[in-house]
Amino acid sequence: MTQIEIRAPRLDDVPALVEMLNLPGVRSGTVRLPFGGSAGVRERFVETPPHVHPVVGCWEGPCVGHATLTRRFGRQAHCGEIFLFVHDDFWGRGIGTALLGALTDLADKWLGLVRLQLDVNADNSRAIALYERAGFEREGTLRGDVLRDGALVDSYLMARLRPAPRRQEEGS
Repeated sequence: MTQIEIRAPRLDDVPALVEMLNLPGVRSGTVRLPFGGSAGVRERFVETPPHVHPVVGCWEGPCVGHATLTRRFGRQAHCGEIFLFVHDDFWGRGIGTALLGALTDLADKWLGLVRLQLDVNADNSRAIALYERAGFEREGTLRGDVLRDGALVDSYLMARLRPAPRRQEEGS
């Protein structure tokens, strides 16, 4: 059985990230434009500010998935946003589940976030099922949110709420 390794992204992951971002399935599920190069990928996915927490999922060596948890500021500091994609050839192998699990664990056990949210194309049934299994619920529809192949596609806003973390009692 192949192990999925979840780790922080490295500079040598940039070529794999660029390749993934240009795959038809990944591009279809994100708002990325076709034919993107490596300009900006390092800054957006590897060299991130302290409130942005990226991870990659690796399958027998190379990274084949990426996810980011971005913590909000100020009066929304209890909220985080999730962004996730998996290489077209590796769908259905548990990589998205592992990436999302790593980020929800970080949000719950290390950052104490109460609300996680994301948006997903309404026709991306695989991603919607993944998010629902992780406790995300649909909160609304963003009509005509994404232009893809010359047609407007709706998106769902999905979120997972949990009670605010409680203070641990002394001696516990």
